[in-house]
Amino acid sequence: MKIVLASDSYKGSLSSTQVNNIVAQQAQKVFGKCDIKKVQMADGGEGTLAAVLETDKDYRKVEVKVSDPLGNVITASYIMKKDVAVIEMAEASGLTLVPSKLRNPLNATSKGTGQLIADALKNGAVNIYIGIGGSASNDGGMGAMTMLGYRFLDQNGNELKGTGGDLEKVVAIDDKSVMPELKKAKFTVMCDVTNPLTGEKGATYVFGPQKGADDEIANRLERGMLNYSKVLSKFLGRDISSLPGMGAAGGMGAALYAFTDSKMESGIRVLLDLNDFDNLIKDADMVITGEGRTDEQSAGGKVVSGIAKRCKENKTPLYVLSGSLSGDLEELYDMGVTGMQACVCDVIDISDAMKNAQVYLERAAGRLFRIIKAD
Repeated sequence: MKIVLASDSYKGSLSSTQVNNIVAQQAQKVFGKCDIKKVQMADGGEGTLAAVLETDKDYRKVEVKVSDPLGNVITASYIMKKDVAVIEMAEASGLTLVPSKLRNPLNATSKGTGQLIADALKNGAVNIYIGIGGSASNDGGMGAMTMLGYRFLDQNGNELKGTGGDLEKVVAIDDKSVMPELKKAKFTVMCDVTNPLTGEKGATYVFGPQKGADDEIANRLERGMLNYSKVLSKFLGRDISSLPGMGAAGGMGAALYAFTDSKMESGIRVLLDLNDFDNLIKDADMVITGEGRTDEQSAGGKVVSGIAKRCKENKTPLYVLSGSLSGDLEELYDMGVTGMQACVCDVIDISDAMKNAQVYLERAAGRLFRIIKAD
């Protein structure tokens, strides 16, 4: 029997690798000797580099000294194989790098992500995959683009550093010093966010609060983003602010679209392709995936739905083993899910569920495999 384990993390309690290891132990306990393949999962946000590295050992890790969102020097990494680089924005510009009390997107920059891209280009990267989830910045991607040679100027012709606070100051964009390597590179942006750059559903009002923006800061950032959008439109000769995904990662989606040769793809779809997932499951008897909480939103571009589509195409049974199940999940069954099992029920205290996640997962996996074995 061949079983492929490809769970997402249970946010706040168990990593993707931990979940896969626990489920593997239970599978061996119930089925005895079986061929188990474990695939670490992510959706383009945190954990993307680790997920690719675990499956493809030909990638090497490259460490770089970069600026964190507040300008402090840190060591961040990306991975590379031949002329392919995989970059995770959260490595250099992630929200988790900024203590809660210091979070203020007016001061935050995506500069560090630009430094990672620049280093990859200098090392010969031509095909760059970049996951832009989990960012702390709301700078329209200006900080990152300054590291690639773009200059954002204020009314006096002075170069701006590229923070959220600089959005309201920019009046012109200069591309005379852009890295020549950038013109040869192609970017695949791993992103499942469809928000536009501005407006009620734009970068600032939807994602600003989790980055530390109160109402006053959010309103100032939005005014700045509207200004930046006009400058961007003048530079490009067209308005891209309302296009889906431009508001991703505080406007990094717009910057990559405007200043690089890029295309946006579903994060989970790209990761499954990088991991050659279709070939892996072709002869599998079953696939097990899961996440901390599976609900109606899981059908919209997350790990579970991405794997469900692949399993349906390959006619491979798929079982979802998640921390909890909630709401109407019929759409997931239509997508390709064979069955689901929750680790805990709603009556269990959330702190208990988080603290004893391993125990509950072990029990749920055991229950699921016994049901499958009985069939």
